[in-house]
Amino acid sequence: MLKMSEVYEKQVRTTKERPDGSEYVNFETVYDSRECLINPKFVVTIRPYEFTSSMELGRLAGRFPENTEFSLLVMDGNSFRSSEIIVTGSFSKYCRLLESKPT
Repeated sequence: MLKMSEVYEKQVRTTKERPDGSEYVNFETVYDSRECLINPKFVVTIRPYEFTSSMELGRLAGRFPENTEFSLLVMDGNSFRSSEIIVTGSFSKYCRLLESKPT
């Protein structure tokens, strides 16, 4: 098993203030990470991933260190919620990890 940090969308509740001093609650979607274990036998492919759209970059702002690299894992199997998972870490790091795992 490989321990990875999966990137996922999270709803965050923020309280904002109107010009008249009253407060209101606003919900926004941001990216966050959570630890997960991946069976390397189910990894079909891995490739570098970059967040490029302004919406993605807005959700990412301030959530991860400045030069964090991301990779996209494509998983095999019908039991996964999604076959594509974005994880933190460089493509070369995961290449080394997956090449060293026995099949």
